[in-house]
Amino acid sequence: MLENYNLVSDRPAREKVLLSAKRLLPEPGSRKKLRQLPISVQTSSVNGWQWIEMPAWSYDLAPSGNRCFYVPRFGNKQSWKNYDWWRGAEYLLTSQFEKDHEQRYGPIHSYASRLPHEFMPVLDHAWVNRIILFLRRWWSVEENTPEEQAFGPIPKPLLYLTHDVDAVSKTLMTRSKQAAFCLYNRQYGNAKKFFFSPADYWQFDNILALEDRFGRTSHWNIYGGRGGWWRSPKEILMDPAYNVLQDRIVQQIRSMSKSGHFFGLHPRFETWKDETKMRHEKEKIEQALGEEISEVRQHWLRFSFKDTWKCQSSAGLKHDMTLGFNDRAGFRNGTALSYIDTESSMLITPMIMMDSHLYDYSSLNDEERFKQIDQILDELALTGGEASIIWHQRVFHSDFGWGKTYEYLLSQMRTRGFSSG
Repeated sequence: MLENYNLVSDRPAREKVLLSAKRLLPEPGSRKKLRQLPISVQTSSVNGWQWIEMPAWSYDLAPSGNRCFYVPRFGNKQSWKNYDWWRGAEYLLTSQFEKDHEQRYGPIHSYASRLPHEFMPVLDHAWVNRIILFLRRWWSVEENTPEEQAFGPIPKPLLYLTHDVDAVSKTLMTRSKQAAFCLYNRQYGNAKKFFFSPADYWQFDNILALEDRFGRTSHWNIYGGRGGWWRSPKEILMDPAYNVLQDRIVQQIRSMSKSGHFFGLHPRFETWKDETKMRHEKEKIEQALGEEISEVRQHWLRFSFKDTWKCQSSAGLKHDMTLGFNDRAGFRNGTALSYIDTESSMLITPMIMMDSHLYDYSSLNDEERFKQIDQILDELALTGGEASIIWHQRVFHSDFGWGKTYEYLLSQMRTRGFSSG
């Protein structure tokens, strides 16, 4: 029998992880049980990363074909029995590695390629979820008690379906940016098509019809800037061109809101550290929508740990879904859980995949794209994860033809019994 080991709340790391992991610990008393585990306390600073081989009774919790977890290293390499699981999980959950990197080199603005190669295995799996599941198993083995009886079942995975509305019409800048992506990927025919052919990017009805088939509603992040040509060259290049107060947009989003869809802010490119602009854009969307909003995702995922969440909170926002990468899918903080950032009080839900990961940043065929979607969904299902994905509104037009991949995603969510936020 485990004694009441280290039960007092003298470990802030443990309490922060337990609070964030509550969806994986639904049974009353679950957190108290995990506090009883004889987990080592490591005071050495983090000095890299290590693979820890897990005990045989937890091999199924390690990635397929592996028997190890990838975790921060404290001092010398440790075994699973003397590793500080609470501190390791907190280090991942709170993105402490990236915060330290940002303090030294400045914000990476959500490009994984700007981080050291040794960090990349963190992004492949929801390690914090796996750690919590391992701790559940450890207690159950020690107490010879069925795990589900002690802690409750692993919950259904939860995936927020979101659409960042960057374009509702095919502007010169839209043509130029997407043609440039095609040229970068050596898709010369597509580059010519994007730049010269006409198209209507008003794809709301197509998306709504598709989601309705699968019984889903989604979250829409809307640009709150002024739009048009009377802007700086940088705004014209980097930001959407529409104005949310246009009658057609107002009517569209109010109708969708009545149908159960949710709306948030998609701030301008340079708004990631400007509380005043962020608040103004939020209020503009609320004027168009006729109700308050609390959600946000930064445009181009422009983001810093030092400034962005504090600005969002000061602007009256509460829930951010920016925490992901522009250039690859995966788990930016090694976690598929929503959690509270203690410095800003913002609720943070990781973003683990978007359409451009499968198209603009990789040269995959449909089968390979479906396989990558399956891998992400399987990770969420295995770990009872919670996260968000992005499919941009414009990509359902035949210029892109990316809607079929989203349809596959919806079908696989239904097969696996996913909930949607």
